[in-house]
Amino acid sequence: MNITMHQWIVIVVIISIATLFAPAIVFPAHHINELKSYAEQGDVYSQYNLGVIYYGGIEVTRDYKEAARWFRKAAEQGYIDAQVSLSALFYRGEGVIQDNKKAASWLRKAADQNDPEAQYNLGMLYYGGKGVPQDFKKAADWLKKAALQNDLDALFGLGIMYHEGEGVSQDFKQSAHYFRKAANKGDADAQSVLGAMYYEGLGVTQSYREAASWFKKAALQGNLESQRYLDTLCAEKPDACR
Repeated sequence: MNITMHQWIVIVVIISIATLFAPAIVFPAHHINELKSYAEQGDVYSQYNLGVIYYGGIEVTRDYKEAARWFRKAAEQGYIDAQVSLSALFYRGEGVIQDNKKAASWLRKAADQNDPEAQYNLGMLYYGGKGVPQDFKKAADWLKKAALQNDLDALFGLGIMYHEGEGVSQDFKQSAHYFRKAANKGDADAQSVLGAMYYEGLGVTQSYREAASWFKKAALQGNLESQRYLDTLCAEKPDACR
């Protein structure tokens, strides 16, 4: 079986910034009116929640412009979730003119407040050169800040960057270290990559048994690639799978 890391590692440059989820609860119309009253008085939580309501079309007609207006009001008061959400709207061009520079600017405000999601996404903007000059070192620096808070995406991203030597000195041991952290948090892709690293003895002591163990963890989560590699490994090295 021939496994190369490039079969396992795919850099996603089209990033997913600040996915906005509609809340599980439903706001009756009279509650929304109350919320507007508080928001107009400057209450930051009401402003942010109105942004969520208009973004999701919850008991109101969906209106991205209104969502952006209320997110901006809360963001200008330093509310992290609103800053990240407003950044997402600028990145996607929803309710505002698409502008990667403004997306990066609002992300930085949240990242400077130590928000790991913002730190990760700002790092990925630097990685892709979107709204900021492309800079792998700054990308790695922001991912490290997020990884210190155990952000799963940042852990996986640093595993890739250390493997490829992008923004950091190439270091397979460090790569395996970060992939292991992500794998231990249940990330199937990280489990798959870690299995491949054990198979190759890359950054870790070579072990078919460990490779099989990690492939199996990923396969149990529905990772079909891992299942194929596990089947092949078990056929070639049956002792590793016992």
